[in-house]
Order: sequence, then structure tokens, then C-alpha cells
Amino acid sequence: MRFWRFTCFSLLLFFFQSSFSELTGGSELKIAVEKGTIIHINTSATAGINTQCQVCIGQVCQSSVVLKSDTRLNFSCSQPENVFTVQIFRDKPNVVSNIEPQKHHAFQKFNRTFTWNLNPPARATIHLSFSRTGLRQIQPTDGCPDQHVYMLTVENVTVGRFCRNGTIRQVDVPKVGQLSLEVSGGQPLNMTAISVLHGSPIDALVKIHVVLPERSSTQDFFTPNTFPENIQTVWYFKVPHTCYTDVRILSHTVPTCLQPENTPTMKYFWHGKTSVVKPLNGSQPMVETGDFYLYIKNCNMSWPRPPSQGLMVHFQISAITRTKGQCIGHLPENQTLQIRVMKKNPKSSCVLKLDSVIMDMVTIASGSHYDLAIFDCNKEELEWTVNQTIECKEWRNCASTPFPLTFDYELQCISGVLKTITWHLHGPPNSAVELQSPTGGLHHCLPEDKYNSILLLNVSHVKTGITVGQFCPKGTIEKIQIRESSIAVTASVTSFSGQTLAAKPFLNYSFTQDISEHYIFTVAPKKDNPTVLATPVWPSGMKSSSTVSWIVNIEPQLESKLKFRNVSQPKCKGGHTNIAVWTIPSQTVVYSTKRDENINDILVPGSFYLNMSNCKSPTVPFRAMMEITLQNNTNKFSYMLLGIILSIVGIVLMIITAVAIWIVLRKKKRNKAPPVSVYNPNLHALLPGLHGIPKTQEEEDPHTYVYIDDTLVYSHLLTHDAENEECTDESGPPLPDRAVRKGKSVVTKGSAMVDNEIYGYIQGQSTTSGLPKSPIKTSEEGAYETRLCG
Repeated sequence: MRFWRFTCFSLLLFFFQSSFSELTGGSELKIAVEKGTIIHINTSATAGINTQCQVCIGQVCQSSVVLKSDTRLNFSCSQPENVFTVQIFRDKPNVVSNIEPQKHHAFQKFNRTFTWNLNPPARATIHLSFSRTGLRQIQPTDGCPDQHVYMLTVENVTVGRFCRNGTIRQVDVPKVGQLSLEVSGGQPLNMTAISVLHGSPIDALVKIHVVLPERSSTQDFFTPNTFPENIQTVWYFKVPHTCYTDVRILSHTVPTCLQPENTPTMKYFWHGKTSVVKPLNGSQPMVETGDFYLYIKNCNMSWPRPPSQGLMVHFQISAITRTKGQCIGHLPENQTLQIRVMKKNPKSSCVLKLDSVIMDMVTIASGSHYDLAIFDCNKEELEWTVNQTIECKEWRNCASTPFPLTFDYELQCISGVLKTITWHLHGPPNSAVELQSPTGGLHHCLPEDKYNSILLLNVSHVKTGITVGQFCPKGTIEKIQIRESSIAVTASVTSFSGQTLAAKPFLNYSFTQDISEHYIFTVAPKKDNPTVLATPVWPSGMKSSSTVSWIVNIEPQLESKLKFRNVSQPKCKGGHTNIAVWTIPSQTVVYSTKRDENINDILVPGSFYLNMSNCKSPTVPFRAMMEITLQNNTNKFSYMLLGIILSIVGIVLMIITAVAIWIVLRKKKRNKAPPVSVYNPNLHALLPGLHGIPKTQEEEDPHTYVYIDDTLVYSHLLTHDAENEECTDESGPPLPDRAVRKGKSVVTKGSAMVDNEIYGYIQGQSTTSGLPKSPIKTSEEGAYETRLCG
């Protein structure tokens, strides 16, 4: 009977054990629990509360168990790894040692969490060293490729989640906390030992040490979830000496603080530098060198509790190997310069730092010391502009000699293109500014025209900012005069095609006395190309009551075809506009027109003035564009040819007149009686007592001769032989010999003696034939002729 009872009990126990084994679906697990280790087996949150699977120790089955010693257990389902999770807790003693977890192969199919409780000693900090592999921080909801996720908690605050193989090499925990490692089911545990050291206490929730790699890299970091009030976290970044660090905030939330001045900020410390505090919504440090600390501290938050949003910052640290250019110097105060260097594209990787401050545009003023650093900037990515002020307040300090507008301050250490230079010219009160091009004049560069010039000169009024005009080099405008003591001249390049403003004179300027017009342009058109002129402020209209004059100088043999291409004539409430053309130098009005009149093209000979004036209150803008084309002056050539012909005719008439007068005088001379020679027997014609006192020239005497030519007197007698033969019988006795008086013979006025003298001479042998000719007065009544033979 007893045997029967024992046999029945044994069979029943075997049946129960067989049924339980079939219910668990697996073999019995033997769990070895180390000293100081506690294992929790719990139903996972994803399995739900209605699961029928339980964990059994012996004959006791339940939904969770806690193992503190070696134990054998079974499960009431065939796949308990889908229902249960395993948590392995281990207390870390207050001694220096390594963290090396047991693998627990029995739980390899389960999702496992290894947790080490951290209990730092008093006035000390636990240093967790991950120097072998390093960690990298991830988003709270992200996982790791190897399905091994580390999580750090300090005073029930989750500091962050991390993956292996990162730049975090050490974490300092000043207070009680936990380090956990989550391993997904089916993955073997792959963990490197973590060194544990003790260090000095810190005033922070946690301090994270980051060692950036010796290459360009970018790392993401996050503040703790549910950041505690009035608590700070600290990061220490060790940066390679070949890299520059950039900090960017990718996202953040800020709580409402009881004291607004305590709003959370980003606070940076570099060795040997002052701290830098940046707001969360502002730009962060960039292109910094050297190791640095970053502090983020929360404030005391206002109600309600918990707040609607806490402090959260997602920031990024980039270590980049960069090319650096540096420009250090002092801008002289007497230069009155302002230099601006700016990035052409604010989103480019180019970085500008002035005195350790990142800027998209850097301004350097005269008298200031500058330390400008440029990183990864190509020449095309930077442009810089220059503003210079030139003042002359008193006439005694203003030389009349034109001065060149140049920029001779070299910033060779700054790469980039010198885009614009602006000179602000300030002269004495009631003065005018005169501008001239030192090389080849200027021409209008109108906005609507396509101009090929790389250099553009803009002239404007300083006070009003109104543009006088835009001009380009090489043209027919020789001089610009503006009745304004303060103007601005801006030289700029029109493209970045490798061109920059060279250090050469762009314009010459001088201050002069006030001028009669608001604007005066001196122009010298060329015959090859038309000259285009435009009123000031084109394409806008001239200022009311303003005047402009063009002095157009051309060669005398040319004439100008003045064409008005675009004229806007307003209707004026008072007065009227006026366009007039005056010739130079005759000051003759060639053309004049006023409002409501058609503007006609005209031909102007020689140089001329072109004057325009606006009215006081124009209804529409008054503006005009003109074109001057030179051509040969046909009228002037005709006038010149006519003048030449008239001159020739006049000369011919003068010659003819002179010849006619000569002929008349010749004939008149021939019609006169032939003059005779009178012999004076007295050597002394003026001896007293012989002939009395001679008469004066005023007395009328028909026998007074001016000149007696011997040949004229005797030739008619000697040439007629017949007559001479007839007169031989009448010849008288020879004349007595008389002494010949040298000199001139003075002829007296005895008529009887004249006959005798002639008679005696004809007889021949007269000794007076060799005497010189004697000047005598000629009678006004005619010549006295003596005929010896009839």
C-alpha cells in the first residue's frame, strides 16, 4: 500500500514537471549573480499588461523578479525575450578601479541594460575615462549603429545619450549618478573597460571633456533633458593647433526666468583671453584657436511648475583647418580715411575677424589700430571700399593749383577687390568745385546706355545726395564746374573681372570762386565721333531754378550739328524754361526757345555756348539730351574764297590805277617846254651891286628853273645839221676866257645876258660845258624856249 502511494506521487510529480517544461518552452536558466550586483527581470513596456508569460523561480511564477544571488529560473512562454527586459545594476565602490561588466550570456537574447551606480566620495568627483574608444552624444530618441547606447544620469537628471567611437574622452560626475549601457537583444556585449578616477570637485551638474581630432570635423552636443534650475553644465574642448573652431546653435528653447537678466547664455573662456558671453539667439564665436570652456547655466524659472518649456540647447562644434591671412597696422589719423572690407556672399565659408570679433563687414577708421584676420577667403569673395574726406575751410589754405584724387594707402595684406573709392570734397563757403580729367577727358555714362568702361565716376552733392552725373574716362568733357562747396566723387569698377582700382589719379580737383551758373561743362568735340551731352541729374530732371551751361570749343573751319535727342519741357507755374545757343566770341544768339515750342536741330559755326535754365515750379522734370556732330563749315569756306577773290581783284585794281597815274604823269611831263641851260658869266651870282638882292621863291618869275640838263638844252641844236649850216654865217667872235668856278652856278635874271650867253656857247669853245648841273627854280608859267634859227 505504501509502495503504491509512493509510485503514484512520483508519477504525479513527473507529470507536473513535464507540463511546466513544456509551458516554459525552454530549458532552465542558471544565473550567476556577482557580489554587489542586482538583476531585475521586468515585463517590457511594449509587451503590455495582458501578457500570459511569466518568469518562474522554482514553482513560483510572476511578471518580474529581482535576483541578488545565483538562481535557476524558467519562463512560462516560448519566447520570453520579446516580453521581458533585463536590468543589471552594480554599485561602484569609492575606489579607483575599472568598470568591466559581466557578459551574462544567458540573457543575450534579451534587451539588456547594464547600470553602474556612481557614488563619489565627499569633496571629490568621479572621472569616467573613455580614452580608448570615446563617446559621441546623440539625440534622446536616436540609437547607435552597433546597438550599444550609453546613458548618463546625475541626480535623476539625464545628462545625455551616447554612442561609442566619438570625441568625448572623459566625463566628470560630482554627485550621485548612474552610467548605463543599453544592448539590444541578440547582440553580444561589446564593451571596453571604463577607467574610474577621482578628482577635484566642480560646481556643475556635469563636466564633459572633448578632444577634437587632428582634422576637420563637426560634432553635435545637447544640454540635459529637464535642465535643473540654477544649475550649469560645462564642456571643455581641446582643439588641435592646426584647426580653428566654429560654434553654431542649431536649435534652442529658453524658459521664462524670474529675473530676465539671468536668461541663459553661452559663456566662453579661452586661455589668456577675456570671457565671451553670447545670447542663445545671437551669433556664436567662429574661427577661434586654442582650447576653451563652454558654460551653459539655467535660471530660476517662473511658475507654473513644471514650466511650459525648459532650457534646451542643441549646438555644433566644428574644427576646421583653414588658410589664414592677417593684416595688422595703424591707419594714420591725417589720412581722414575709412576703409570697409566686406564679404560678397554672407553665407560663404570666408571669415573676417577684427580684433577677435567675427564680422561680415569690417570698418577701419583713421587713427585706429586694427588686427584683421581673414580665413579661407578668395579674392573674388571680398570687396573693400574707401571713403576719404578732403577739406579746405579757408581760402588762404586752398591753392589754386589742381590736386589729384588718388588713393595711395596700400593694404596689401587684404585680399579682395577695391570696389569703390569716395572722396568728400569740402571747400570754403560760397566756393565752387572744378573737376578735370588728367588723362583724355570724360564722357557721360548714361544709365540707359551700355558702356564698356570698367571705371565709373559718379559726381554728387554731399548735402542732398543728388547725383550730378555719371562719367567714364576718355571723352570730350574737359572740365566740370559745380557751384557747390561740398561734393562727392565716387570711383567704382563695374565688374569683378579681375579688375581693381589702381593707385593712379582719377580726377584733378580745385576750389574756385563762385561761378555764374549752377553747372558749367567745357567740351571739345571730336570730328570722329558724336558727343552726347545730358543735363545734370539725368535721367531725373534738373532742380527748379537751376541753370547749366556748356562751353563748346571747336576748330574754326568746322561747324556743329546740334541735335536734341530727348527733351522734356515742363509747364511752369511761374516763369518758363529756356534753351539758348550763343556764338563765341561774337555773343550772337543763334537759337533760343522757350516752353511750348518745338525743339529744332541747328547748325552752329565755330565755338558756342549752350545755356539751359529751369523754372521755379515745373510740373514735370526738365531734362534734355543733346548730340553734337562736327562737319566742315561750307559757308565759312565760301566766305574765305570770296575774300581771297576780292583781295586779288583789289590788288589788280591798285596796280592798274598806279600804271594809269604813271602814264598820265609821263604824258604831262612830255608836254612841257624843254628846259634850257643858262650860262652865268659871273662866278659870284650873289655879289653885291651886280644884280641886286635875289628874289625869294615865293616871287613869280618865269625864268627861274629848278634843273637844267645840258643834253636837253643842246641836243636839238646839235642833231640838226642843216640848221647848223645855215647858222654858220651868223656866228660871232669868240668868247673871252674866264676862270671856271667850282661848285654850283647861281643864275641871275638878266634876259639880255641870257641870249648872249647862249649865242656864245653855240659858237663853241665854251669853257662852262664841263660844269656840274645847277639846281634852279622852274617857272610855274612854263619853260622858256629860245629858237636860234627860224
